[in-house]
Amino acid sequence: EQVIEALNAGLTIELTAINTYFIHSKMLRNWGLNKLADYYYAESIEEMKHADEVIDRILFLEGVPAISRYDVIKVGDTP
Repeated sequence: EQVIEALNAGLTIELTAINTYFIHSKMLRNWGLNKLADYYYAESIEEMKHADEVIDRILFLEGVPAISRYDVIKVGDTP
């Protein structure tokens, strides 16, 4: 139980990071900062791979992944 909760806490961090990197990659591309946008997009994909591994481990331990928990996502609004 404690292990699954700890894994779900880590999953929350990964899911928050995915969305943070992803929205910022889209904003950067909109501002014409394509190289930086590409970097942030790649980071979001890396975080998704991490989340995938955590989800697999939770399921292996017969837990339920808490995929709807997120920390606050702070989104910038200027380049």
